[in-house]
Amino acid sequence: MVSKSKKLFDQAKKIIPSGVNSPVRFFKPYPFFVKKSQGSSIWDEDGRRYIDYCNGYGALLLGHARKEIISAVSSQLKKGTLYTIPTALEVELSKLIIKNFPSMGKVRLVNTGAEATMTA
Repeated sequence: MVSKSKKLFDQAKKIIPSGVNSPVRFFKPYPFFVKKSQGSSIWDEDGRRYIDYCNGYGALLLGHARKEIISAVSSQLKKGTLYTIPTALEVELSKLIIKNFPSMGKVRLVNTGAEATMTA
């Protein structure tokens, strides 16, 4: 029986260069495709459970699908999904960061490493 991940990888190779959107996602003979996650675990399309040691490359320090985070994000999504102008929440978060790291003095919140480098 061919795994669901293998089937998905075969499909992906036809429409995505090398079958993955980032070289680090490729594993031989093919990557497993994630179906769901919870806490420190991820499950592939075939139902196998793995410990996620990558944790979103650091972005998921509190784990996958944490209830408090889902609740906070859901609450904010009801207010809007993307603003291109400043918000009071940015000021509040920046104050909290500076309170905890006073030597920083100022904070700039950005979306990507490229933006951080450009504005440094």
